[in-house]
Amino acid sequence: MINNMLNGVLQAALLMAQAPEKAASQVYVDPASRAIRDPEGRQLIFHGVNVVYKLPPYVPTHDKESPFDKDNSLNHQDMTELTNWGMNFVRLGVIWEAVEVAPGQYNQTYLDDVEKLINQLGAEGIYTMVDSHQDVMSRLVCGEGMPDFYAQEVIKDAECGDWSSKDFDWLKKIFGTCRSIESYNYTKDAQGRPLISECNKEGFFKYYTTAESLAIFDALYNDHYDLQTRFVAYWEVLANKFANNKYVIGFDPLNEPFPAGFENDTSLLKPGQFDERQLAPLYARIHEKYMAANPKSINYFETGQYPDSYQGYVFDAGFTTPPGGNISSPNHVLNDHSYCCQLDTHMCDSGEPNVNKSKECSDWHGLRIQTREKNAKSLGVPLIISEFGACYGSDVCAREITQVADECDKALAGWAYWQFKYYADLTTTAGTGSEGFYNKDGSLQDKKVKALSRTYMQRT
Repeated sequence: MINNMLNGVLQAALLMAQAPEKAASQVYVDPASRAIRDPEGRQLIFHGVNVVYKLPPYVPTHDKESPFDKDNSLNHQDMTELTNWGMNFVRLGVIWEAVEVAPGQYNQTYLDDVEKLINQLGAEGIYTMVDSHQDVMSRLVCGEGMPDFYAQEVIKDAECGDWSSKDFDWLKKIFGTCRSIESYNYTKDAQGRPLISECNKEGFFKYYTTAESLAIFDALYNDHYDLQTRFVAYWEVLANKFANNKYVIGFDPLNEPFPAGFENDTSLLKPGQFDERQLAPLYARIHEKYMAANPKSINYFETGQYPDSYQGYVFDAGFTTPPGGNISSPNHVLNDHSYCCQLDTHMCDSGEPNVNKSKECSDWHGLRIQTREKNAKSLGVPLIISEFGACYGSDVCAREITQVADECDKALAGWAYWQFKYYADLTTTAGTGSEGFYNKDGSLQDKKVKALSRTYMQRT
């Protein structure tokens, strides 16, 4: 009899994993169990992908009649395949520069199109996290994120300052010393933006320590040029648009934020200080907009990638409470990323982790995710790993995926692979391979997809 009962449970679990359930009403955080739950009270685990289209039109082709495209589509065929592979979640980039087309003017046509895509995903059983994505903050600095008209105002007098302190040694080892973007002497387009082909001569992370990028982040955290106020206004528009959509699980206020102002205050490079002093106040201000739009909104707030972790070290996040909330908040989820490439400056010289560094990568992901789970537990909130992977269709990539997903399973943490398709990824995908699900000839990366298609309990 017991065997029959167990078989019934296993069969039900397999059916649950195989058959996508249409998203219905909004999810919520249960503080007592630190679980994300659906309206029926079932705990949800999210397995999914990033969809961040970094250049115009800033959104994948998604009309039902639009054909499948290995680089640019997220149509019905794509959604069906994602659910067949066990995916129930998309982290969707809704980038500031796409939304605000002139100071205080917002592209409602674009937002309507994004909402249409979110509803299409939800109808197929796929939830959406709305992500304010950026890398290096501006196309003027070989990245993406904020509108040019704000960036131009901020960077016009950008300078590096004094970098002589020994506190900068680790920073310079990883990112290089501070220099102006102009010193790269890149050819520019008609809008004054460095050509993407020129930018890709260097790893995008090096541009974080340009004088211009640091000036932008400093202005964002300290509201110079009213930049934080403008960023919060952009978030108010997004919250009002999407906070009541039953398929939206919440918001990621800022992708991979980078510290700034440390040349004048080196204590900001001490682990946790950046989170506490620069990120928490910004996140709290944005959180007010989420709550005003819908008091059940969820803030998937990120730690600083650096200095909270670097070169084999992972330190505790610096948040003493969830930003804008209290311990055991029903409106927050701790959010982090995990890449073995962060372990060492030469770990990914080939474009993905070293084939001979399996144990080192496994140990790194274990340390990273277990530390963040401890931090989430101290804050009384769930944990999600909203980026990992960014690798090619190789055995090494399958290993990287498996290592991260195994650690997430231990913490009952959801995850999102970076990323589903190319989607004009001018920064992350700068190598020769394809980090998406499809090779350049359109064939499926079987090893990657098999590694991502894990049996799990989506709803329990």
